[in-house]
Amino acid sequence: MKIKVIYRSRNEFARTNQAELPKIHRNPKPSLHPFEKPREYTRALAAVKIDSMFAKPFIGALSGHLDGVYSIEKHPKNLSCLLSASADGEVKIWNVLERNTFFSVQAHNSFIRGLTISRPNGTSFLTCADDRTIKHWPLNLESINQEIVPFSTFITQSTLRSQPIQQFSWETSESTISAKFNPVEHNIFATTGSDNSIALYDVKSRTPIRKLILDNRSNSIAWNPMEAFNFTVANEDNNCYTFDMRKMKEALCVHMDHLSAVMDIDYSPTGKEFVSGSYDKTIRIFGYDSGRSKEVYHTRRMQKIFTVRYSMDAKFIFSGSDDANIRIWKARKSEPLIVTSRREVQSMRYRNQLKQRYKNMPEIRRIARHRHLPKILYNLKKMKQEMIQSSRRKLDNIQKHSRSKKIKKIPARQKFIVTEIK
Repeated sequence: MKIKVIYRSRNEFARTNQAELPKIHRNPKPSLHPFEKPREYTRALAAVKIDSMFAKPFIGALSGHLDGVYSIEKHPKNLSCLLSASADGEVKIWNVLERNTFFSVQAHNSFIRGLTISRPNGTSFLTCADDRTIKHWPLNLESINQEIVPFSTFITQSTLRSQPIQQFSWETSESTISAKFNPVEHNIFATTGSDNSIALYDVKSRTPIRKLILDNRSNSIAWNPMEAFNFTVANEDNNCYTFDMRKMKEALCVHMDHLSAVMDIDYSPTGKEFVSGSYDKTIRIFGYDSGRSKEVYHTRRMQKIFTVRYSMDAKFIFSGSDDANIRIWKARKSEPLIVTSRREVQSMRYRNQLKQRYKNMPEIRRIARHRHLPKILYNLKKMKQEMIQSSRRKLDNIQKHSRSKKIKKIPARQKFIVTEIK
């Protein structure tokens, strides 16, 4: 006689230990799940709300400077090391992990305008100030408690040579505000000048490449570390402009959300986004190809921001303002700082995929884009929108009622460019 029985292997259903979740077998047949899309939409809506509820981007502040912080530089090898320079000539080396100083030195007797660390090892750093001197300092974190003195001090010329190695200039050039070398093509560097210009130079060929004149002055410049031919400038007209050095007749993207002059800018090591600090007392994070900011950070006590930097792991942002404080922020506002389990990581990835899939739904887009702003910034934003709409309406009326009908609209990527000099 043949008897049919229901047989189930214990290994397929039983848990190996109490910490393991019960195994659930699910049939993926679509006909058995008729409301899959509505359920996913509800989960995506909940994920966006949770993201806003748990948003705590501010981590802490590093206090110790007696004057405004105008220069910050990150260490290329040590994630917990940060250098800062203030207007009173003091340079501090910070331990970000413990939020205290490794060492501080009175580097200059005047306003420090620039600070940079040698790459790729970070064994020394240089400072320049209003006293017209450049100082070269050693940086050894193992013996940081010892008194440090500069390797050399020189005034516009090196201590090893009586004349500079190379000198670049344009016929109409004025004072230079900032300069940055290309992180990939080390022989190319870009500068911004007080004559509203952006200039490219080639050290290898010892010649200037090209120069671009804008309507307003650019305060800072940053190269994209992943796309070495692209760079972004922080401009006085409240916008940031991304250019391709191979074709500078127009900008690749116009990043506009700030309400006052943009003072500094820095790219994430991933090259996917950059951070900007503004005179309107806010920090904004932009996608490298996005015209609108993804995040805006502000606090009640934070004053005008003059310098911003990404950490080398792209998880944190450092900002320096004229209230003598350095603030630490999360690059992703709701990302937990504690160690997360495998299940939590899977859950966050699933929620992120849902938000990405339904990001264009009206309710989800409204919640994701909503940001609380101080009353002053809110009124400034409203005024700026009215001015933009008014100028567009005026141009439309001119085109509509002009006799020639040949008035062309200048694209936003070109209207701020005055001329290009090659």
